[in-house]
Amino acid sequence: MRTKCKLLLACMFSIVIGANAYADNIKDFGTDSFTQLKQSFEGQGFVVSLWSIDCLPCRVELDMLAEIKRQDPEFPLLLISTDPIAKREEAVYILEEYGLDTIDSWMFADAFVERLRFSIDPNWYGELPRSYFYTDDHRVIGHSGILTRDALNELFPPAAALVK
Repeated sequence: MRTKCKLLLACMFSIVIGANAYADNIKDFGTDSFTQLKQSFEGQGFVVSLWSIDCLPCRVELDMLAEIKRQDPEFPLLLISTDPIAKREEAVYILEEYGLDTIDSWMFADAFVERLRFSIDPNWYGELPRSYFYTDDHRVIGHSGILTRDALNELFPPAAALVK
């Protein structure tokens, strides 16, 4: 009986540890997060994709971005879910579905979402999907709506070879 209890506890512990490790790629997004993220790409262009669990057009964009990441794992992509961090499990499930669960991602971790949106772009009012394209010198272009391959090629030239 004691051996069965130990085995059961070991299995439960493995499941809990596995579930926590599974979600480790999602980080809390606070008001200072975006400044820090931009600094981590100093001198390098990158793409930011803002999405939500309930946004069906976001899924179309996630599918395209997943294809790009499969073709080039070094493609500089940041994913930020505008959902509250309490919905982390749902977000992890969606990212896993598209094969994007292994890249670092963020979720809004402040109930005052307007402040978080403002930290990304003072002129952004929350429409989704929303993408930003940063050049090497960090000039930025914003794009609202589903990102097409043509738009990605035009707005972020380093992607041109990947999204034909």
